[in-house]
Amino acid sequence: MADGLRLETAGTTLVATIDAGEGNLFTREMMDELVDAIVDAGRREEMRFVRLRAVGESFCMGRAKGGSTPDELRGMARRIGTVNETIRTSPLTVLAEVNGPAAGFGVGMIGGSDVAVGADTATFAFPEIKAGFAPAVVISWAQYQLPRRLLYDMVSTGDAIDAATAVGAGLLTEAVPAGELEARVDERIARLEAVDAFALREMKRFLVFTRAMDPATAAQASVDTLVFSGLRVIGQF
Repeated sequence: MADGLRLETAGTTLVATIDAGEGNLFTREMMDELVDAIVDAGRREEMRFVRLRAVGESFCMGRAKGGSTPDELRGMARRIGTVNETIRTSPLTVLAEVNGPAAGFGVGMIGGSDVAVGADTATFAFPEIKAGFAPAVVISWAQYQLPRRLLYDMVSTGDAIDAATAVGAGLLTEAVPAGELEARVDERIARLEAVDAFALREMKRFLVFTRAMDPATAAQASVDTLVFSGLRVIGQF
């Protein structure tokens, strides 16, 4: 297991705990192990959730620095994209438990999650431009999730937004007092556990399948899913 990342199974939940010291920066090894663990859990029918959490003062302030050649930099960019896409496309429901500040790669994991609950003291930033990097990886996903003017402001200045702004922008599902964060995520998992497991997976698969479709095409695609689910409910499949 990579240093800085603890992977455990709790009932139907894969719990990924970031414990990498100051800033909770992600290394290449941590990225690879997180991807492998989520993919493996998604193949197991008894698994239902992924819970991303952290210990310490921060959630994740980005990735560990490294890479000085074109191949090394390209490899890191591809790893970041793979983590984001794995979180977004997993058939499992992914919940982010955001205990503190997040930046760059850390915000990407939050953005890819299905449910993101944050402490009301958490902040969110894309600071790449302050180091001279064009934040292309961030823009590749955030332009489809965040309001354009807010995104431009964040990536062009590197300044952080607070939890209330993140909720309003759709980056967080909700913000709660820090002392209530863990219990609130527990409550959300318990509520989702009461939902039919097959139906929840099918809902996530359909969200992924139709994410690039226009409304009319998505409506047509919904017919087969509705028929399949209906036949299952009435016991004919």
